[in-house]
Amino acid sequence: MNPLLYILVALKCEAAVLNGLPGEVVFTGVGLRAKDVLNSLDLKPADKVLNVGICAGLNKGKGYLINEITSMETGRRYYPDILFESGFEEMPLTTSPGIVHEVEDGMLVDMEAALICEKVLKVLPPSNIAFYKVVSDSGIDFMTAAEVTDVMRSHLPEMKKLARLLLENTPEKNYKFLPESVAEELHLTYYMRNELDDLEHYCVVSGREKELTDLLEKYREEGRLPAKDKKAGREVLNEIYSYLR
Repeated sequence: MNPLLYILVALKCEAAVLNGLPGEVVFTGVGLRAKDVLNSLDLKPADKVLNVGICAGLNKGKGYLINEITSMETGRRYYPDILFESGFEEMPLTTSPGIVHEVEDGMLVDMEAALICEKVLKVLPPSNIAFYKVVSDSGIDFMTAAEVTDVMRSHLPEMKKLARLLLENTPEKNYKFLPESVAEELHLTYYMRNELDDLEHYCVVSGREKELTDLLEKYREEGRLPAKDKKAGREVLNEIYSYLR
């Protein structure tokens, strides 16, 4: 089965211009309301996700490719792995749980990108996601729904280009960063090795590699690694999983 491209959009006035894009447009709703929709997506590892929409910032009407996403609520950071050349200006983005009324220079704010990352990066590699945000306001000068549709329409060529680049680029990338000796220290079964692979993937896309390596070193200092048997290794892996996820 060919990979699917899901084009996620929060507002109906944003989605109004997206029918020409080569993917399935999914209306998520704003903020926490998007969680139910995201949980309903039947994502496969080869699928692609493109999130487009408006955000708060200082350069009204300008569009940006997002290279880092921070959750204001949890502090977690996510890094879309942009392996293609788009020619678009890149910027970091912060996801807020509510409307912000002030933004600083170099700051973009939306209400759903981090929620999307939290969901889709459990299944997809970060090279299979992209975020394109258009500045609609600075926290006070909000656009009308018709103005949002107009500004999104003005960026339709950029969004079409991103959709095409995502579908054309299917790079193979290894997200493992731990030495094989870690699996031996934990006495991992085949199933447990897959769990460790998932943890490594998660740590890479959320920028938490050092937390995982520090945890492993802590267990070594405590004498719990190398584990004495598979059961002890299972306990350590469960504790790591609970801490990180």
